[in-house]
Amino acid sequence: MITETKLSKLRELVAGSSEKELIWMNGYLAGLLSAGVGVPEETAKKTSLVQKLTIVFGTDTGNSKKVATNFAQRLKKNGVQVKLQGLDQYRLTDLLKEEYFLSVIATHGDGEPPAAAKKFYEYIHANSLSLTNLKYAVLALGDTAYPLFCKAGEDVDARLKTLGATQLLPVEKCDTDFEETANAWLENILKMLSPASGESRVAPTPPKKTSGKKNL
Repeated sequence: MITETKLSKLRELVAGSSEKELIWMNGYLAGLLSAGVGVPEETAKKTSLVQKLTIVFGTDTGNSKKVATNFAQRLKKNGVQVKLQGLDQYRLTDLLKEEYFLSVIATHGDGEPPAAAKKFYEYIHANSLSLTNLKYAVLALGDTAYPLFCKAGEDVDARLKTLGATQLLPVEKCDTDFEETANAWLENILKMLSPASGESRVAPTPPKKTSGKKNL
């Protein structure tokens, strides 16, 4: 409820306003409430159960960064505070502090992580970390023309699980024509974090697999 001091100021403002001014104020306040702007966080409409989330990407050609950036923009529109960072810039010790962690990682050469992701890849495999507070999901980009398709992403997913992290969704493997599969994967993430459905209770919708080819 409004405090007595604020109520007194409101009455004073209303008493000194014309009919047109009151109509304008009414519309202004209705607009703020509808947009969830200028109101306390607890009264604003929430579209996500999660307030903060980290997205990292490992890429050689820029596609993983493109996908991760798109994910960050869409999550922000759903009220999530997103930290977006390349794995070459990610501070490794921050992993122990993370709660929600999405990784978009490409596979390079014979199943190797991109050069930008090697430090992170080696860190999680060389250290016995306790990641029981971490909830994560991995989107792996690759090319089915190579025998070790998406292996870097599969390795990261498996290692995080071994270290005690909770998998939000199974690792999703994308071929070179990745947009549709990646977008469907993010939609499942958004559903899981939606207040309407409740985290971890939504059955993921299998993304449509495409066969077209694009350069990684």
